[in-house]
Amino acid sequence: MKGLQDKHIAVTGGRKGEEISQLIANMGGIAHIRPTQGTVLLDEQQVAPDLKRLLTEGADWLVLTTGIGSQTLLERAEGLGLGEQLIEFMRQVKIAARGYKTRNFLKGLGIEPDVTDDDGSVRGLIRQFAGIPIRGQRFAVQLYGEPSPALQRWLTEEGAVYDEIMPYINTPPPEEELRTFIAEILAGRYDAVACTSALQVHHLFQAAERFGRLEELRARLNGPTLAAAVGRVTAEAMEEWGITRIVQPSNQRMGGMIVELNRYFAGINDQT
Repeated sequence: MKGLQDKHIAVTGGRKGEEISQLIANMGGIAHIRPTQGTVLLDEQQVAPDLKRLLTEGADWLVLTTGIGSQTLLERAEGLGLGEQLIEFMRQVKIAARGYKTRNFLKGLGIEPDVTDDDGSVRGLIRQFAGIPIRGQRFAVQLYGEPSPALQRWLTEEGAVYDEIMPYINTPPPEEELRTFIAEILAGRYDAVACTSALQVHHLFQAAERFGRLEELRARLNGPTLAAAVGRVTAEAMEEWGITRIVQPSNQRMGGMIVELNRYFAGINDQT
């Protein structure tokens, strides 16, 4: 039985919208793409100062936090004629990588990270540094659209030198789109709201807070509308906003999330 049969699923990620819509349709559901995260890439001249400083001054560690951010950084370097120089730098520096997409990016370059997370999260990455001396070491951190206070705080407290480079920033969609989407959720239009990044979660709940509807949204997603997360990091963001019932896959893949949603609703159907 198709657990998603006739279920309306809102997806807050715009990337790969057609692909995820097809996955949901294959299981009998109806997808609604409602992006709460917009990506704005910085141009070469905005990234250039940080990138040139990194290649000139060097670092002891390069921390890559996302696959798309790592790829964008390389593309910006290539646009500046520094692509080969950056790849050579990455071959020589010690690298810490968070997430499977980042590891896949490095694998494509024939580079093996020295440290990698155990669960896809920044906290998981930090855990893997246990026993590795970092005091006085310079860390260049590739960010993914907003600061990472947990990572910066930990590195600073451990006596490392913290530097950052942000090849792109994320911005939320227009306020009216967020207002309409939240109203649709509260009106019960969707059986589930599926988020594919922590930023999407934060933008959604921050908007609800601005509109004075935070408690309503929290109650709705802990009640009749199911919250789904693509993986641990996204689920942690939901938990930060008070969501206690979250469906998430063990493999942290979009396809896995849809499969888990299907199983969840199939289980409910089996009980009725």
